[in-house]
Amino acid sequence: MRTTRQKRKAGDVLLPGLPDEKRVRTPKPPGGSPARVSKPSAKKGKKKHDPSLPHVALANSLLEDGDSLRLQGSSLGQNFPPPTVWGPREEPITDPTQLPEGWSVSETDLADDDIDGQIQRCQRRIGENMMPDIFKERLKMYQKIKEEHTEMINSEPSGLSWEVVQRLDILKNVQTSLEELGRDNGNTPNVMAIMAAYRSGDLVWDQNTVTYWAHGRIVAGPKKMDTKEFFALTEKLGPEGIWVEGLDDYKPPPLNLWFTMGPHHADHATHAFVVSLRNPRTASTHTPLQTIHIQVLEDTGASTMKMFQADKQQLEALSGHPLPVSSTSIMTTANGDVQVDNFIVQANIFCNNQPMLPQWTDIRVSVAREPPNTSPSGFRLSGVWIHHMLYCLSMPDNSLNMHVGTSLLEILASVPLCDPALAIPPPIHP
Repeated sequence: MRTTRQKRKAGDVLLPGLPDEKRVRTPKPPGGSPARVSKPSAKKGKKKHDPSLPHVALANSLLEDGDSLRLQGSSLGQNFPPPTVWGPREEPITDPTQLPEGWSVSETDLADDDIDGQIQRCQRRIGENMMPDIFKERLKMYQKIKEEHTEMINSEPSGLSWEVVQRLDILKNVQTSLEELGRDNGNTPNVMAIMAAYRSGDLVWDQNTVTYWAHGRIVAGPKKMDTKEFFALTEKLGPEGIWVEGLDDYKPPPLNLWFTMGPHHADHATHAFVVSLRNPRTASTHTPLQTIHIQVLEDTGASTMKMFQADKQQLEALSGHPLPVSSTSIMTTANGDVQVDNFIVQANIFCNNQPMLPQWTDIRVSVAREPPNTSPSGFRLSGVWIHHMLYCLSMPDNSLNMHVGTSLLEILASVPLCDPALAIPPPIHP
């Protein structure tokens, strides 16, 4: 019987670099033919799986339609067109029905913490004279935040970076907590020494390195965080009185589409996305001009969505009606109980200028009860509603991405499979 095996000639090398091993021949038994090894019986044909089973139907569909489902190019993030510059005008437009097509109240191209950029944008918007009262109120809010930032900078020695100033502000609050509540784990001397090092310039902010401190003095670093080194230091000089500076960010971290949400934080799978909101009281006459777009942190631990007072005021100003109020309640947070007013808004998520939900969804949103023009604190939070309405897929591929969409087939066809055994847990340091 012919086979595909070819006879090797003298000097042929099977694989370069590997030893040429001799084939071991089975010796003949005395007075007989060579012993034969029985071959396993031929395998029967594979049993066909029931195509009506959900996982079989999904696999067959992917095999048939995979190429057509695969998206061309990158789908990372939500894409919004840059805002149009409308130019200054003498007569203001205060009636939302008179706004030109394409106008929007939202600044989707600016980060919320870009205070200088937000102030400049408000001034430009006021000059454009379209719904100027909204931007005058927004300007007051950002100017107040700017004043608070200026006070923080002036409270420290000149020449320090903004990152160091923010870190010092956090450390001062930590110091106050240690003094008032006690139980400082021996770290009050470390906090004092670290603040002194920042203020003198001996210590600078570097997000890629940490320094090790023990009983009020630096003992190692700057260097990459090494948990084995930390454990050894704790055994030698601890367990109390040990501090790793650089583990925490210089500003308080959040504890809290077929498109892909990249990680909000470089080393942790927390995500932010832009949600579009409108007033349900004017749903029947709503236009895109009355929609606001705000960035929220994806937070399944929040029972309701959270937005700021300024967001509520903008929605009401654009629609000409107050938002429907459902109740006032007390919410429990990591910082204690807070009083909030609860409203009903309609939400959707847009990707490449297309709504991901076929209908606008009624959701409850909470707004903290605070004096007017109070600077917003913390983050806007998404709540859990997005997980009720869309596929939300994370994968153990170490990308920290979250994939959101209306079609599971489309997501699976475009996201490469991975081996969970190679997944890396979140680091101890942020």
